[in-house]
Amino acid sequence: MREESPVHSTHRARVLYIVSFLVLLSGFVSSNGSLVMVALVVLAFLFGLRAYVTYVAAGLRDLRVEFDHDTPIDNGEFEVRVVIENPGIAPLAFVEYNVRHSPFLKFVKGATRGFIAVPAKSEVVVRMVCHGRVGKHRIGPVELQARDVFGLFKTRPYNTGAFTYIRIPPSYQVAVLRRLAAYARSVGLSRSRIAGAGVEFHSLRDYKPGDELKRIEWRKSVKLNRLIVRQTEREAQQNVYILLDSSHVMLVGPYAKTVFEHMSRAMSAIVAYLAQRGDNFQVIVFGARRLIAMPTLMRSNTGLRVALEAMSSVDYEDVVKEERARSLLEAYNMLLTSLRRERNIVIIATVVDSQEYYETLVKVARDLAGLKNIVYVVNPVITSYDMIGIPVWARGLYSLKTHELLTKQLNYSKLLRKSGVNTVVVTSLDAPLKIAALIEQYRSR
Repeated sequence: MREESPVHSTHRARVLYIVSFLVLLSGFVSSNGSLVMVALVVLAFLFGLRAYVTYVAAGLRDLRVEFDHDTPIDNGEFEVRVVIENPGIAPLAFVEYNVRHSPFLKFVKGATRGFIAVPAKSEVVVRMVCHGRVGKHRIGPVELQARDVFGLFKTRPYNTGAFTYIRIPPSYQVAVLRRLAAYARSVGLSRSRIAGAGVEFHSLRDYKPGDELKRIEWRKSVKLNRLIVRQTEREAQQNVYILLDSSHVMLVGPYAKTVFEHMSRAMSAIVAYLAQRGDNFQVIVFGARRLIAMPTLMRSNTGLRVALEAMSSVDYEDVVKEERARSLLEAYNMLLTSLRRERNIVIIATVVDSQEYYETLVKVARDLAGLKNIVYVVNPVITSYDMIGIPVWARGLYSLKTHELLTKQLNYSKLLRKSGVNTVVVTSLDAPLKIAALIEQYRSR
């Protein structure tokens, strides 16, 4: 079978071919040497251009493509670089490139498509500025196509096959973290009424060998004529499990301002807060074809890093609309494998959009509560989020579009409460504080 030519003639070239042959035929018929010469020159020019494009097409397969980028920033801008290297000894001019990428990722500066000339033994860097958003996003592959300067001939697009993934963890403001810590101190939620390491006064007792000298109450010791030690209350440690929904319903909203992104930022602040408090936590992200989870309960900054990696691994292209209930059950089954025997706090951040999902959520919440766990469903309200990034003229349309979904969510929240499921409605602004309050109210019990 004959192999198809890699070079194709455009509409312009086909018109020039026809015109040239007509002029050539007219020159022969009329014995006009000038017409024949003009036609031959044009044909030679066309054949030369085709040969040149064929030559460039052969060099496309030798080009090497690599990706580089600055530190990714959630809801901020960072530079992405595509390095195209020509290891050959001949330059390649007028090469069209097209950087494919996830449709959920937006570039605000630079061109993902254009023309370049790659010198011999050199490289060309295509620079683009990306507006980051939480998740795992694909950049690549790069499609290359050779053309001539007049647009007469072109090659079939050549897919380099090179691609990379950018993982962008959710960000949280230090001010939010400080507000959570101040809130816990102000209401005395860090107290456990158990002696141990802490700052709150618990009781006095007699000195024992090995006690720290700084804990001796000298005034009391002098009065009683024996050494007295001051005891503090141990801060109670919690086991907190967070189930974060990343399904298609959570991806509704403006770019970088979707429900999932708001909730992932809130949860990153909560996890950072728990890490400071010394609590154990595990984050399980469900809603895509596969679960993304921390391997087990973790704590401190190590656990925070793993939790942020889990939330930054959500691939929006991997989300399946029809399998929300199944994904929630998978997250529930994974949670059962790591639940501790003692009382745990389980936070399920999700949006209810159907009767099937509602029934599954009620079953999961009841089963976990039956195992002596404290379960709360956190329901983020979409339309209460800010509309940054939406033009003024489109905000009314956006509100109308989400009104029905908002009404459905609030109705399902009422049904969850009637079914005996603890449910809290949050917005993007008060989500961290409300979730922290849920956790802290059980710390000293």
